[in-house]
Amino acid sequence: MKLRSRIILISCVIFFCISLISNIIILLLMNKSFLQEAESKALGDAIKSFSDVETKVEEYTNRIDDDVLKYILKKQNDDYIICTRESRELGLEKKIDVFNNTIFDAEFLGKLKFSDLREDLTNLYAVRFRWEGRLFLLYNCNITNSYQVYKLEDITYAQTKTRLLGFFLALLTVCSTIMESVLISVLLKKALKPLQRLGESAQQIACGRYDQRVEVYRDDEVGILSGHFNKMAEAVEQRTKNLEESERKKTLFMGNLTHELKTPLTAISGYAESLLFVKLSEADREEALGYIYSESHRLERLSKKMMNLLLLEETEHIEFQTVPAKELFEAAKIGCSKLLAERHMILECRENGEEFYVDSDLMTDVLINLVDNAVKASEDGAKIQLLAEPGKLMVQDFGKGIPAEEKDKILEPFYMIDKSRSRKSGSAGLGLAITAQILQRHSCTLSIESEVSKGTCMILQFV
Repeated sequence: MKLRSRIILISCVIFFCISLISNIIILLLMNKSFLQEAESKALGDAIKSFSDVETKVEEYTNRIDDDVLKYILKKQNDDYIICTRESRELGLEKKIDVFNNTIFDAEFLGKLKFSDLREDLTNLYAVRFRWEGRLFLLYNCNITNSYQVYKLEDITYAQTKTRLLGFFLALLTVCSTIMESVLISVLLKKALKPLQRLGESAQQIACGRYDQRVEVYRDDEVGILSGHFNKMAEAVEQRTKNLEESERKKTLFMGNLTHELKTPLTAISGYAESLLFVKLSEADREEALGYIYSESHRLERLSKKMMNLLLLEETEHIEFQTVPAKELFEAAKIGCSKLLAERHMILECRENGEEFYVDSDLMTDVLINLVDNAVKASEDGAKIQLLAEPGKLMVQDFGKGIPAEEKDKILEPFYMIDKSRSRKSGSAGLGLAITAQILQRHSCTLSIESEVSKGTCMILQFV
């Protein structure tokens, strides 16, 4: 069962039960009120009838007999006045059948248990009873020592009013329940419409349309839910885009890697085949072995850099600590010492006690990569500078510089400005890509100031 139907059903059941309980209470109270009203009217009529009979009886003082009393009662023109007298001869009450041969005889009347009325009506008694499905009140009054007059009052109409009221309340309850169900259905349709839109949008997102959003029309709980849904959809869309971009980069990465591996592997395979099947001079053999050796080391370096790049993309744990710039520069200088010595270059370090909150190993790797690129872009015997300022590290070379159109591309994996030179030096274009990943984890930006033929300055700006 849908939520809307369930809410309508529960609401109607609750409304019907409350209405039913209320109607029962109303009926009980109104039935009591109707009976009290009927009894008051019946009592008034009985008192009036008894008063009229007593007045007539007083006019016939000392001459009251059955015929006189019958005449008096007949003049009352009331079929519900009954009179009995005590028969001394028979020792029982004998009913005087005044009108219409009424069935209430002395024996029936004797079985009724009369109760006293108010204190101001000491000679008046009453009893309520049912007969043939109808409700009656019977009042008794002693007119003389020998005669008793009864006044019968039919108060069935009080119960009839109660039944009519009950029928009206039942009809009103049914109609109200129907109207309430229709009203709740309309209100729920309007209230749940945003949820319906949420469901439709969620279905669209499930089908791959991640740009779906829900319009927020109000500030209630549904509106808040719509806002949260939109944020979730944005997160899903962004996450999907990131995954697609990551997948694209990995595909490009693997394609470039395959391309980079193909050349040295082909050369290694060719030289190995020559060593196996071709008779070479000692000089040629040494050249072939040397090339195989250098290309093998190149492949080893390439695989290590590739693993570093992949690990940086996947790992979340980085150990940050406050590290002096002097310590970072010394570690980078040691890491580049062999390369600098081969090119007869000088690495000049300048700092004034600056400290940086970084992962020491990763930031050292960044500086080594930047110095390595500076070495490759410089002439033999040139000078390279490592500089530190508050919140900033810089690597300055005075080499070939970077063309303006190349600045935004050099951080991509496998991108190389001078491909012939880079391959000759054993580079695969991964150093700056790894650097970009490390800097991203440090919330550090890399800006490049370069001018062709004058040099390049790599600036690490810490936030």
